[in-house]
Amino acid sequence: MESGNRVETGRLASELEALLFASDVPLSVGRLSSITGESSAKTIKETLGELEEFYRSCRRSFGINEVAGGYQITTLPEYAATVSLLFKSRRKAKLSQAALETLAIVAYRQPISRTSVEAIRGVNCDGVLATLTERELIAISGRGEGLGRPFLYSTTSRFLEYLGLKDIRDIPDMEKLEKSLETIDLIPPSQHSVENGGKQEPGEGIEAGNTGEDDGS
Repeated sequence: MESGNRVETGRLASELEALLFASDVPLSVGRLSSITGESSAKTIKETLGELEEFYRSCRRSFGINEVAGGYQITTLPEYAATVSLLFKSRRKAKLSQAALETLAIVAYRQPISRTSVEAIRGVNCDGVLATLTERELIAISGRGEGLGRPFLYSTTSRFLEYLGLKDIRDIPDMEKLEKSLETIDLIPPSQHSVENGGKQEPGEGIEAGNTGEDDGS
């Protein structure tokens, strides 16, 4: 029985590793359970922990991180500079200052209405909220009380993925958050969005960098 358990544990570890390796988004324990057939969340978490310990003991350049409500294989921070060279020619897209400010407000005050965001920023935020929603960094999470029951905005799991956070409680202080948001490279809009005439207000959305390796970086 003991030998059989070791075999099963080894197979589960291999299956979990394969799933995390193949997925480009974090996988929840529930999702891993439904695919592998292992009903015990505790067993899955313990096996993931054993895999992480194995990677560390072998001094691998990657590990398993808990992020955005799931698990994902990621390269270690010390290899970030090396990995970035692989994507140096990729089109870069950054958040504008207006988008940075708005996203930070939503992150700290969520759920929050458009009028509340505008009251804090002092300017109209329709365009930037639309852009952040299109980029899946924020989403409508409900309706507020009062006249018209305005939509309320909250950050998404994609937001947590970009920042490598386990959940919303791990958001750093405002200054660190803004610095982290300034450094993320956003995924370009989907072709579907472009074909459907996705628009953004000047200065209210994304700042796109140049392609190629002569960008001065």
